[in-house]
Amino acid sequence: MENTAAPAAAVLPPRPQPRQPRRYRRPAPWLGLVAIGYALVQLAMVIPHTGHALGWDESVYVSQVDPRTPPAYFSAPRSRGVSLLVAPLVAATDSIPALRILLMLLSAGALYGAFRVWARLLPPAQVALAALLFSGLWITQISGPAVMPNLWVAIGAVAAVGWFLRASHETNARWWLAAVLAGVTLVRTPDGGWLTLPLLIGAIGVRTWRPALPALIGGPLLGAAQWIGEAYDRFGGIGERLNISSDVEGGMGLHFSVGAALRSLNGPQLCRPCEVPLRHPELTVWWLALPVLTLLCVHAALRDRQELRRVRVGLGRPAARLPAVPLTVLPIVCAATLALPYLLLIGYSAPRFLMPSYALLALPIAGLVFRAVRAARSPQHLAVALGVVITLHLASQFVILHHTAKQSDHTTGRYRAAAQGLQRLGLRPPCLVTGDRALPVAYHAGCSSAQTSGNNRSTTLPTLLRRAAREPTALLLRRGQARPPSYARTWVAYPLPGTEWNAYLPPDQARESEAGKSRQETSGNGPSMGAMTMTYPTTSWAGFAAAEPAFADWAQDRFGRYRHHVLATLRQDGSPRVTPLEVTFSSGELWLGMMPDSRKALDLRRDPRFSVQANPGPGEGLTEGDVRVSGRAVEVTDPETVARFAEEVRPPEPFHLYRAELTEVVHTALENGEMVLRTWRPGQPVQVLRRGTDDSPPRVEG
Repeated sequence: MENTAAPAAAVLPPRPQPRQPRRYRRPAPWLGLVAIGYALVQLAMVIPHTGHALGWDESVYVSQVDPRTPPAYFSAPRSRGVSLLVAPLVAATDSIPALRILLMLLSAGALYGAFRVWARLLPPAQVALAALLFSGLWITQISGPAVMPNLWVAIGAVAAVGWFLRASHETNARWWLAAVLAGVTLVRTPDGGWLTLPLLIGAIGVRTWRPALPALIGGPLLGAAQWIGEAYDRFGGIGERLNISSDVEGGMGLHFSVGAALRSLNGPQLCRPCEVPLRHPELTVWWLALPVLTLLCVHAALRDRQELRRVRVGLGRPAARLPAVPLTVLPIVCAATLALPYLLLIGYSAPRFLMPSYALLALPIAGLVFRAVRAARSPQHLAVALGVVITLHLASQFVILHHTAKQSDHTTGRYRAAAQGLQRLGLRPPCLVTGDRALPVAYHAGCSSAQTSGNNRSTTLPTLLRRAAREPTALLLRRGQARPPSYARTWVAYPLPGTEWNAYLPPDQARESEAGKSRQETSGNGPSMGAMTMTYPTTSWAGFAAAEPAFADWAQDRFGRYRHHVLATLRQDGSPRVTPLEVTFSSGELWLGMMPDSRKALDLRRDPRFSVQANPGPGEGLTEGDVRVSGRAVEVTDPETVARFAEEVRPPEPFHLYRAELTEVVHTALENGEMVLRTWRPGQPVQVLRRGTDDSPPRVEG
């Protein structure tokens, strides 16, 4: 009988093979790489240009906690959170590079931590892309190592919105939300209020968000406690501090500042008043695209909401990964409220003001990028194209960053140079600096600063003069652009090398400064123009009259005897030009009037050095003596001053008007057979040189 049974191997089921365990692939740490790149950009492109000096606002914040310098005036709109942030390091060292490096590390770590909050809400790659879009902006990069509050508000806003969305199901998130809001409010109290407002409204209106209410109330109140206490201690209450803040900001009210914000996109870092044109509009594509991209994000969120409704009623299938609508809309709403005061309530702008809005908008825009790639027919090709666009955007930001960092280097370098110039003039703590850019210059010189007018007015004129009488004092004015105030008309001006400022010192202080310096030249070397060097101290005619009243009266009388005198200027090739001129003494100044576009006027515009010789009169002797005044001629264009001069002198119009800043007055006379030269220079007593006969050497007196 034939065996028809199948072999056992044929009828038994195949033996199951053991399943290979699925290998766990750790996701790439994209967010960490973004934070590291952010720190490296600061180290390579920002700190080399800013590591030697602090900016204006930075010097104010640092001086509050620096034990080596007097605190600068702290105006009503400011908050002290940034000062407290850097206080430990500033107390330990005065190294500005160390301060920059610390802030670089803190800002990179805070960037990572703030966006890391969103890693449980959004895909990690989307969070990393959002961090890249924000950290790649030039204003974010240059703000990293800066002692300024706006970047910390931006980072805090990202963290606060993330913790708020997690607070409904995570108890710890509520504590973190309170802490972050307290920090933001401590750093910049008004911004903390604008950030909290939409979150508070959302928590009241949406039941699932109500667990965050205690944090939304307690956190901002804790952060604002210091600001509120200072309001009552220094300004007379919260309302009065807000009123003063409004005055400092130029009057809080309806100001449509969108145009100002657009003009400041590529610098300057502060646009006040904002009258500069939009430079390099080709580099503003990202900024101009922000409103469009934001609207697309809102449109996509609304479509997601409609799809969710269709799923709930059984009319459609759920998407593979459908983002929650609040993850898109809430950051946009908070970004709008944070931008509102800077776009509609103040009349000037700065790119740093909108950093919190940029940081929040980066999250939904990054989601829009990933959504577009997933929906594309060819995702790989679109991803490559968008990668090229983002790379070009980052490259454009690096171009702006390089230019802006060099500008910051130039600006802060002048502060340091001015401080060094003041120290060479003898200003040592305790000392006082007032005038143009007094706050940062004073900080770097180790001096106090005070202003009698403007947004940083911190003292009165009588108080300033009392301080000037007992401690070294300097008044800073832009060289050739500002006339000294009445109280400093007799002060002596010293050009500060490497800057555009003159430092005006009181006469007694100037004499002490000159007494400590060894002068290489000897005054009174005939009619040479050597005394017209730009490095000499200068003063007004009133300053000369206050120092040597008899000499000044005699010299003014000597000019008044004749109408026409002789002016010496420098041609473009450096050779002298001698022309006739009329001079006028008025309001404590020596004025030089000239016909429009005359050669001597153009000479002085190019090189302000001059000498004017009084008309010697008839005859061959020096019976009446000879007077020469040398100095710098400052062109006056103020309409009121020109009109007042025209009404008093009635010269042919139009005309050029110059104000003389004296560096030297020389009187030459023949007395008892001797040639006598009397020379006065600002800050020095009159020096007398007597040239006797050929057998006797010259004798110097004074």
